[in-house]
Amino acid sequence: MNRVVLFGGTFDPPHVGHLTMAQLAWEQTGADEVWWLPAPAPPHKARQQVDDYGGRVEMVRALIEGYPHLRLCDIEASLPKPSYTVDTVRVLQTLYPRVSFSFLVGSDSLAQLPSWGRAKELARAIPFWVAVRSGWPFDETYAASRARLPELRAQRLEMPILDVSSTFLRERLARRLPVCGLVPDRVLRVWNKIHA
Repeated sequence: MNRVVLFGGTFDPPHVGHLTMAQLAWEQTGADEVWWLPAPAPPHKARQQVDDYGGRVEMVRALIEGYPHLRLCDIEASLPKPSYTVDTVRVLQTLYPRVSFSFLVGSDSLAQLPSWGRAKELARAIPFWVAVRSGWPFDETYAASRARLPELRAQRLEMPILDVSSTFLRERLARRLPVCGLVPDRVLRVWNKIHA
């Protein structure tokens, strides 16, 4: 294995937007695999209640079932808390020195990147692939982030805008409203077990 795209997130719950991003990243980047990195305790969501890490891991596992090039990587569970993305990247680069890593984000996350823990170090450490989200055009967002992180390297992932978020889906699930296939049934079964 030579090239891996890392895909971090809370994944609460993971949905078809996440799955599409990962699949298209694999198709367009020439990567051997895309590794999903559920965050045990995302520092930027310290005040937000998220589902138990084990449940979110189980939901990701259910979502990527049948996609052999998509892999769950739970290394962040073993890292000191709070775990920042730059720490995860450094550990993986040390463990797999022959692998070339890149990182997949949405353009909304690209806009927030300068506020991530040790963002300058992260921008030096790894290039990014960016899926455009509504309201966050790639060129403008990249330019604004690069103004604060001059070593940032990012490329646009060609992807239709799927304007769906875990927050939106969580709210619908909490109100017992249909999610219209945006969360596959196999993931919903895990969600329902967690929230029984």
